[in-house]
Amino acid sequence: MSQQGISRAGLRALIAAGVLTLVFGLGTAAGLVLSPSTVHAPEDLHSDDPHSAGMSDLHAEDEGTKDKDHVDQDHIDEDHEDADHEEDHVALTAQAYANLGLRMGMVQRGDHWKTQLVPARVVEIPGRSDLSVSAPVTGIVQKVEVLPGQSLVSDSTLFSIRITDQAVIDAQSRLLETLTRQEVANQEITRLSPLVTSGAVSRNKLRDLEYEIKQLSAQQSTLVQELRSRGLPSASVDQVLQNRELATELKVSPPSFIDSEMNSEEASGFSVEDLMVHPGMSVARGDLLCSVAYHSRLYLEGMAFQDDLHVLDRIMQRDWMVVVDDHSAEHSHGASVELPLLRIDNHVDEATQSVTFFVELPNEVTRDRVSDGRLFQQWRFRPGQRLHLRLPVEQWKDQWTLPAEAVVVEGPDAFVFVEHIHDEEDEPEHDDHDVMIELEPVPIRLLYRDDRIVVIQRDDQQDLEEELTTHRVALNNAQKLYLAMKMQAEGGGGHHHHHDH
Repeated sequence: MSQQGISRAGLRALIAAGVLTLVFGLGTAAGLVLSPSTVHAPEDLHSDDPHSAGMSDLHAEDEGTKDKDHVDQDHIDEDHEDADHEEDHVALTAQAYANLGLRMGMVQRGDHWKTQLVPARVVEIPGRSDLSVSAPVTGIVQKVEVLPGQSLVSDSTLFSIRITDQAVIDAQSRLLETLTRQEVANQEITRLSPLVTSGAVSRNKLRDLEYEIKQLSAQQSTLVQELRSRGLPSASVDQVLQNRELATELKVSPPSFIDSEMNSEEASGFSVEDLMVHPGMSVARGDLLCSVAYHSRLYLEGMAFQDDLHVLDRIMQRDWMVVVDDHSAEHSHGASVELPLLRIDNHVDEATQSVTFFVELPNEVTRDRVSDGRLFQQWRFRPGQRLHLRLPVEQWKDQWTLPAEAVVVEGPDAFVFVEHIHDEEDEPEHDDHDVMIELEPVPIRLLYRDDRIVVIQRDDQQDLEEELTTHRVALNNAQKLYLAMKMQAEGGGGHHHHHDH
């Protein structure tokens, strides 16, 4: 029993000794771990211990890396600034400048009209522009002397017609008979006059002959008027009187209402539109031979909505001029014409609620050509031609204006391209000598814009005024310049000018 108890006591002692040993060992280890931060003095950190030196070098390397990263970030930021600056320019070579057809100039300053664009068409003046030439007598067309499009001149012959009108032939026959009887009576008076003087013949015989001659003269006058009323021209009647022959062929000339105007100040303007006959064709009196156009003066028929009537009324009251835009004009007289408003129609179209108004349009010959002795003229304005009219609405004083092609509108922003001139201190170190010109966008505020012009709102912008009045501006192709600037900014081409780092 005692041996067993001792054994149990020894076992307990051994366990207790092991526990104490474990606790002591943990305390020692904890002391060793905590000793560098709690036991050593600050100067030990700068000791000659190689391990401490290695830790210091590592710390210094980390600090250097941080400084280098900071410098590289500054370099990247500077590159971004250069890139942003590059995006605000577009560089053009001489070849690109020529391909664009770029026009450079200064901003214009002055008065400008705000206008309202309305459609219009060229129409003929009723009763004046569209005329007709009819057959004066019944007959057969022997010859056509004119061609469609040929311009008429004074005393020109249009057609030759062989007269088959029986009434005209009969009237001419009676006229010739009257002339013959007059001639016989005059001869008889000449023969009897000496006999009457000598008393051999009674004076009553001579008096009867004189009375007969008066009757024949009256009959002659009546027949001449009848021939003229039947369509025989005065020249043909005079020919019958002089030659004592029937007029069998008739020369058709421009009617008197045309010929009288051709002999006035407006000697030109009449031309043959359409031919209705051909040689050998039989025509009756009054049949249409051809149509003649008068294009020296025409009408412009404009169309506006009923709500715009107050604009038209104000134009009439203040005698403002309406501007005619003719973009197809290729002559030196210019494309715009200023004309007064003639009249406003008194009717409003029920379907479209539009009102028409008229402007008298002076026309002009742009080209003459003579072929086989015939004159052909080409007119600037033609009936049926579509044009635009600009109605004056409001006038602005002392404003900056540019062509519409000079402005780019991108969303809410608008800007123009101004020639960029480098200062000496800003001159790039490695410039591309192929670049002819650099342009930069300058933001503007629009006061008014239409299809041809832009008015810039000034608002006492001193910086903008100095920029626009001292530098040249691209007057056209601003949209293409904008696309080129975006391509150069994205690296899609073009020339970049920046410093090498």
